Order: sequence, then C-alpha cells, then structure tokens
Amino acid sequence: MSRANNFLDSLDVTTRRNFFKAAALAGIGSAAILKTSSVAASEGDVKIMNIALSLEHQAIAAYKAGAALLKDPVLKVAVGFMKQHESHRDALISTIKQFGGKPVEPAAKYDVAKLAAENGIKELKTEKDVLELALKLEDGAARAYFSVLPKLESKEVLKAAVSIMADEAMHTAVLRSALGQDPSPKAFFFGG
Repeated sequence: MSRANNFLDSLDVTTRRNFFKAAALAGIGSAAILKTSSVAASEGDVKIMNIALSLEHQAIAAYKAGAALLKDPVLKVAVGFMKQHESHRDALISTIKQFGGKPVEPAAKYDVAKLAAENGIKELKTEKDVLELALKLEDGAARAYFSVLPKLESKEVLKAAVSIMADEAMHTAVLRSALGQDPSPKAFFFGG
C-alpha cells in the first residue's frame, strides 16, 4: 500500500472540504496502484466509496436531527430524502464489501450544531435553518460525487456514483425551491 493510501486512512472526512482533498489523494493513489496490479486498482475506489459512505452517514444523522423542527409537507420530503440516503448508504456498504473492503461505521454521535456552524448556519432553531443546512449538505454531496467521477476505476462504481450524484442534485433543486430560490439557477449544475 502506498504512503498516499496510508495518509488517506488517517484523514478526517467529516466535512465536504476534507472529502474533496481525500478523494483527490485517493485518485492519485489508485492511479499508482493501477500500474502495478489490476486487482489492486479497486483499492482507490474502495477508499473513495468509504469517504462517500461517511458522508451518507452524516447526511442521515443531519436529517434525523432536523426532523423535530420540520412540519408536513416538508417533513415528508425530508424523510424521503433521508430514506434515499439510507439506500445510498446500503448500496455503498454492499459495493465496498463486494470489492473486499471494510465499510466505515457511522460515528457514535454527530454534532449537527457544529456541522451547521461549519456551513454558515448559526443555529438550528427553525425549519428554514434545517432546510438551509440540508441544501448546503446536498449541494456539497452532489459536487463531491462529481469531483471523484474521473478517479473511479470500476464501471459499476462509476454508474452508482453518477446515479447518487443525480439524486443529490435533485435534492438540491427541491430544497432551493422550498427556500424560495431558483431551483435551477444555471444551465449547467457544475461549472458553465
């Protein structure tokens, strides 16, 4: 295993920013592995999937924590989004195991207030606060998945990542609309 991969194991990936950094390093690590062994090439994919899995665990925790501040029909939509994140989580766990990896476990506790503060939300006291946090997390997730697509070696993992990315982008559009924002402010979700 390369030094880059050992370093990846020690990274804190509890924020979207750290996900981008770790995913970039995992891509570098998997490219180096690919030159030596086609079987080992999936190690980079497993690392990226585990980073994504940790973010899915975090999203589930954030939706659970915010649910107490939501009322129907917003609550029903948020629960639906949370269930989709649970499906993402389950798919990632299954795929990581299929590649011979060990899925990361969820943290014992998530500090959602700290997560909100890291995303520019002072407090989680209103439905709007929860929606703003969810929007930041969903947008960050869509962008995170997009950023790692070129680094994935397996076509199966790539297909799953594209599908999850599209789901995260859809969540983003719905949340923008719920907050009274333009759900699709640009012709291209990424760049353009």
